[in-house]
Amino acid sequence: MRITNNFLQRETLAEIQRNLREVNTAYAQAASGLRVTKPSDDPTAAGSILQTDGKLRALAQYRRNVGAARSRLEIEEGILDQLTDLISRAREIAVGQTSATANAETRAIAREEVDRLLETVVQLGNTRFEGTYIFGGDYLDTPPFAADGSTDPTRPPSGSRRVEISAGQIARTNHDGQEIFVDTGVIQALRDLSAALAADDPAAIGDAGSDLTVSLDRVQSLLGDVGARMVQLDVAESNIEALETNLRTFRSDLSEVEFEEAVTKLVNRQTALQAAFAATSRILQTTLTDYL
Repeated sequence: MRITNNFLQRETLAEIQRNLREVNTAYAQAASGLRVTKPSDDPTAAGSILQTDGKLRALAQYRRNVGAARSRLEIEEGILDQLTDLISRAREIAVGQTSATANAETRAIAREEVDRLLETVVQLGNTRFEGTYIFGGDYLDTPPFAADGSTDPTRPPSGSRRVEISAGQIARTNHDGQEIFVDTGVIQALRDLSAALAADDPAAIGDAGSDLTVSLDRVQSLLGDVGARMVQLDVAESNIEALETNLRTFRSDLSEVEFEEAVTKLVNRQTALQAAFAATSRILQTTLTDYL
């Protein structure tokens, strides 16, 4: 094979261009700290990075879901605590108005307080959160309870809200108005107590007080369930944080380059380029006289 000067020149120029590309790549890595900036840099790593980014976006959504669920549960917990205090006060009234010292006058005064307690309970049942009625169930756009505590049978305050807090794990974010205010019997017990006080009926007042005790136990049970759900969210959030840390570390290993390594590679590429320039200079200066 005959090797001409033109052939040598083409080869050396191609080598210079290759070295220039490698210097440019090494400089970009040293400046950005990234080993992979486009798929052609490393197709396999780029595919893994895209998959990891998708998983990180999913984790970010799970984290938002956990935050929203916790906010709703914290509101519900506060309302259940208030409901506990209201029921306890109503029971005190019932006990006091069944005593021998109670009479029609004291019961009429007590009834006024019970009615105010009922109004407060209804207000709690109509609590709004982020523009919707938190206890409205499937009907979040209208108040679930009327002023007297009754509900619309065509739009009952039932229906739960659920969110995904990890892959395949669904969490319920609240109890509905049916469970808290109707199934516990608190509204009906307060109504019964008000009616018994108005009728000056000690036996009926005692029965209403007993119903309030049952309601209190049921509300406490709901509080315990809320606590369990909060623990579930805490565990899910801890798992999200651990997985996110692992994924970010994995992505960093794929896409980033150590600064010392990048600088060393840049120096080596620059040295190789300088050597290519020197070799090319000697080749281009070669003439027929040099061979004679």
